[in-house]
Amino acid sequence: MAIQHFTFAKFRSGTTPQQKEDAYKTVYLLLAAALAIPGINAFKVGPPIDKRGTRGYDFALTVEFEDLQAFTDYIPHAHHRLVSDFINGFSEGTPLSYQIDTARVAKL
Repeated sequence: MAIQHFTFAKFRSGTTPQQKEDAYKTVYLLLAAALAIPGINAFKVGPPIDKRGTRGYDFALTVEFEDLQAFTDYIPHAHHRLVSDFINGFSEGTPLSYQIDTARVAKL
């Protein structure tokens, strides 16, 4: 079982394209360093390919955790606080956080 964690954020009004690019790069570097933390398998970060349907969210990241325990252990980790504080610093409102268990198939 792997846990896929998603975070979606909206840049504050007035954020320039260069500031957005700098934010993507900074979060990329922070998450690259997180790969040294046990239980973190992979990550992606970036803007939407097409803004239609994004409801204004223009920043996204996803982190794959080995399992639920790895995700749970990362939440109080100092590195998570660093990433979270950085994202909250440029976000308008509270970012959206969402997790799925990649092994679970929903019963409809």
